[in-house]
Amino acid sequence: MKQNKITESLTVVKEIQKNPGEQSQVILPREMLKHNYNELEQHYFIHDLQNLTSGFPENENIYILGHEVTEDFPRHNHDFFEMSYVCQGEILNVIDDVELYMSPGDMILLNQYALQEIRCINPKALLINICIKEELFSRTLKEFVMDNNPISEFLRHDNRGKQKYMFFSTGYSREIPVFMNNMVEEYTQAGFHQTFSLEAWLLLLFDSLVKSGRYSYSGIDKNALKIIQYIQEHCIHESMERMASELGYNANYLTGYIKKHTGRNCREIMKEARLKEALRLLADTALSVYEVSEACGYASPSHFFRIFKETYQMSPKEYQRQIHKNTMQ
Repeated sequence: MKQNKITESLTVVKEIQKNPGEQSQVILPREMLKHNYNELEQHYFIHDLQNLTSGFPENENIYILGHEVTEDFPRHNHDFFEMSYVCQGEILNVIDDVELYMSPGDMILLNQYALQEIRCINPKALLINICIKEELFSRTLKEFVMDNNPISEFLRHDNRGKQKYMFFSTGYSREIPVFMNNMVEEYTQAGFHQTFSLEAWLLLLFDSLVKSGRYSYSGIDKNALKIIQYIQEHCIHESMERMASELGYNANYLTGYIKKHTGRNCREIMKEARLKEALRLLADTALSVYEVSEACGYASPSHFFRIFKETYQMSPKEYQRQIHKNTMQ
């Protein structure tokens, strides 16, 4: 989900308004923080979002805003749950002094007790923040919150004092960007008002995250990021066992480590890296599908065909023809 006409219509936290004609309202970080410093706790406490801009109506339980992370944002917490989704770029999210690296498609759900600091590592980074007041859970989402699933337990504070955030590595997902786009579109078209449709999209988002089962209470720290990048770069020509050995682990431990920090397993990360390379190679029509299969580390072309079609709902050959057709237009 890249910044486009939909996200440009959001209220955005950023330092300057680049284009005089752009429609979005801007909240300057210093204005957001000015009256929210907690002298006793020595961090900022962000609350009453409707007072930050005339664009936000009062008495709403959901607020959505963009955040262009062009500079560091200091240590703070909120009086609401916050779900942050990385649309583009990368950020370093520091939660209770734990450094988490987030890439496009990653998402984190924070409760009111989490102390957060955002560090700029890519000036083109863009976040979408869904701010949810606890009152919402007594309405449309009441039954979901009372359900027996990890997100519901988190929202009920069943893990209060233990888990202050949930990390979701969703860059692989085809559903999540659709849900996020639909939520932003519904919110802006309704004039920044909470609607039943918006609540329904939020429920679908939660449901999709629950069904995926891919969540973590740890997140991607510096070491996990290094390991993931190594796997992505070497998995085409090296086995899981070889990569684990090169990294100084056994394969079972490495699989458990990745699962702990991402909610996913190494095989999924390897599959995505190979398919990403396959898409790149298929765009070169000089290579046959069989050559692409071999170049991406698949021992069996039929296995490559099956995985590709399951993921993209078309065969490698159909994708290749589509790319060729688009370049000819």
